[in-house]
Amino acid sequence: MNRTSMSATYMIARAISGACIPMVAFGVTTVPAMAQRYDPFSKLGTLGASGNPLDEDQPESVTGRSRPEYATVPIQAGSLQIMPQVSVSSEFEDNVYAQENNRTSDVNVTVRPRLSISRPSEGFAWSLAGEYEATRFFKLTSENTNDYAFKGGLQYQVGSTTTFQANVLHSRNSEQRSSPDSPTGIIRPNRFKLTEGYADIRHSFNRVSLQATADYQRLTYRDNFNNLGEVVDQSFRDRQVYTGGLIAQYTMSPSFAIFAAGSANKRDYRTRIGPVPARDSTGYELALGANFAVGHLMRGTLRAGYLRQNYKDPTFSDNKGLLLRGELAYYVTPLVTLTAKIDRTASDTGVRQAGGYVKTTATLQADYELKRNLIFHLEAGNENRNYNGIDRTDNRFTGQVKATWLLSPRWSLQAGFSHRGQDSSGVSSGRDFSENRAFVSVLFKGL
Repeated sequence: MNRTSMSATYMIARAISGACIPMVAFGVTTVPAMAQRYDPFSKLGTLGASGNPLDEDQPESVTGRSRPEYATVPIQAGSLQIMPQVSVSSEFEDNVYAQENNRTSDVNVTVRPRLSISRPSEGFAWSLAGEYEATRFFKLTSENTNDYAFKGGLQYQVGSTTTFQANVLHSRNSEQRSSPDSPTGIIRPNRFKLTEGYADIRHSFNRVSLQATADYQRLTYRDNFNNLGEVVDQSFRDRQVYTGGLIAQYTMSPSFAIFAAGSANKRDYRTRIGPVPARDSTGYELALGANFAVGHLMRGTLRAGYLRQNYKDPTFSDNKGLLLRGELAYYVTPLVTLTAKIDRTASDTGVRQAGGYVKTTATLQADYELKRNLIFHLEAGNENRNYNGIDRTDNRFTGQVKATWLLSPRWSLQAGFSHRGQDSSGVSSGRDFSENRAFVSVLFKGL
């Protein structure tokens, strides 16, 4: 897929503050591998702990199952492993500008080359990756984008009970027109840069597991222009975010563990002179939760707690309320996996008058292995955004179906269709729209 919205952008590197209470696996704290399983058709992976506690990396799941006959063998250069890849995709959009009326359609082509270099080791491992993404539209050439991402990571094992990992990422991204944070009437997609660093240390003894996390994130937005050539300021969204977290887990049995988690953050915006005050804030999250397994057919995690974001400027009221985050995977058969997810958190926004919003997301997805090398994915979800400081509520429904066909260790095909619709209400409501997309993509890995 091509251009990223602010939410999809975090497929590249989303704020760890949204996932600053990562779940820990059963028993000893699980250490993520340097080369986790991922969808090679997607953009360069995420930093730090995954917001998906199950990580779609369980051997029982359709997506997590190992398929060695279709695994690409990297180029071996001494102790280094080198993996080049390139994907080419074409996508049809029936509402490029995400408008309720006067829909405009077009077709684009995206080319995404990537090079990864890693040194796997049980004691000390590191990896580097770089990616460039060029999207070209057939008619709407103002929508063309050029994005990139560079990522590095290391993992160090201290004995058998302590692990340290760190990751850094720098990327340039393009915001989708359908993003609620993207203003209407601009001549091109918003562009922004993201720089992020993440580190955590994990230690386990007996039945207790401890984890400490730290994350730094810097976002800088480029100003845009409207159809009259006037500047559309986006610098009010520039910010630095500092987040730290602590997690303590106690394993009661091989299939059940309880935990307590907390995090604190500071969001530092550029000093503002003008109608939009700086949205400086501090916040925290506190939660209690559990990891559990029901036989070999069901695995889940659930946390509940309290979140609060306090804004420095009195123009914005504080965000506070219930924190809820969970996931349940049901392995119906070896060929079918059902997954349900829910997440409620406080986020920043690009809507000028609002200080932020509380976002509640619920999704249901199904993965079906029709053949060993042919996997179908269906997903439906709803996102509710309740804005702070203005009378506005957005409801966004998304649905997607896609198929991945593994032709060989080097070649893969993917095709899919997605629908997205937004219903915005309130005195300061945003736009209502719906859009449909269809895409096909081919991927080549290795040499």
